[in-house]
Amino acid sequence: MKNKLIAFICVVACLATMIVPAFAVETRASSQIIRYSMDATTSKDTIEVFFSVTGVGTMQKIGCESIYIYEKSGTRWSLVETFTEDDSGMSRTNTHSHRNTIYYTGDADVEHKVVVTIFSEDDTERDIRTKTFYV
Repeated sequence: MKNKLIAFICVVACLATMIVPAFAVETRASSQIIRYSMDATTSKDTIEVFFSVTGVGTMQKIGCESIYIYEKSGTRWSLVETFTEDDSGMSRTNTHSHRNTIYYTGDADVEHKVVVTIFSEDDTERDIRTKTFYV
């Protein structure tokens, strides 16, 4: 009984040491981005791409680096629209955060893949995060 208790305590201690480094890596993963979110949803024939990004301070440039929208045709994806950071509403300069919703009107009967990349940049580096959505 005593050996089982010691073994159980050792297993719990080993698991706890595995959890802490993974959490530490996640919180230190970005020197430019404090928090962000992205989402792509549909409303009738419109795809709504929402993004929000907050930098560690006043950033030279911050926002959405790119949005790529693909339509599915059979088993293939075809690029139908691209938005980049210099397009209206995609990014801002000399601020700590940016959020917006970008709209695309497409065929409601077709499956879409939306690849969204947000960023935060100062004079030393650029940090990005990317997510893919199927709508």
